[in-house]
Amino acid sequence: MEAWFISDIHLKSAEERNGQILLRFLRSLQQGNPKQVHLFMLGDIFDLWIGSSEFFARKFQPLMDALKDLRKAGARITYIEGNHDVHVEGYFTKKLGVEVFVEAQYYQIDGLNVRVEHGDLINLNDIKYLKYRSIIRNPWIKPLKDFFPGRFWDYIGNRASKKSRARSGDYRHRNEQELVSMIRGHVSRAYDEGPFDVIISGHMHVFDDHMVSTHGRQVRSVNLGSWFEDDVKVFRIKDGHGDWVTIS
Repeated sequence: MEAWFISDIHLKSAEERNGQILLRFLRSLQQGNPKQVHLFMLGDIFDLWIGSSEFFARKFQPLMDALKDLRKAGARITYIEGNHDVHVEGYFTKKLGVEVFVEAQYYQIDGLNVRVEHGDLINLNDIKYLKYRSIIRNPWIKPLKDFFPGRFWDYIGNRASKKSRARSGDYRHRNEQELVSMIRGHVSRAYDEGPFDVIISGHMHVFDDHMVSTHGRQVRSVNLGSWFEDDVKVFRIKDGHGDWVTIS
């Protein structure tokens, strides 16, 4: 079994650098032994995807085709929604056969109990974001996702992301150690919900791989960072061992 974990690519198009890297990566998984592959997409793969609109599918068509081919070849794909990709099951599950979740999930991978999540509940101090999350996840709001056309959401999202990325990027640069402490501090809270050997998250845009002592044992905490760096790294679990793989 090979389990691969990616998050926080924030693709605006399939043609940009990271879109092409992701496309080559997906094709490489298909060319290997896809029936032994479990791909975890832990949110914010796209800078914006709301609902089941074909608008977004057409925008990222080469990647959708690659995911569809990978599924047909026998790979399992799990999508944990982030805060930039919301209510996507209408397309990803119905059209691609990808399982979609919002909250943390647990998997047995080569003898390891692995918890996967987007990571947007790590920073409990971000009250503004937590309010935003409660709104977009409200079941009364969900029907609106397909009420407005995809082009509308794309326009709104592009305007909002320019402002938020500038603010959040500066904050991360100035507070990286604080964010690392939050990632590691989240481990004990998460363990209270259910035991695990490894916890893998994204959202924070901070690469961190650390053994954390909690509940009388050592567990591995991995945050996937982002694809904004010069070198793109993805996390892999193979034969019960987790490592980082640089892709291009």
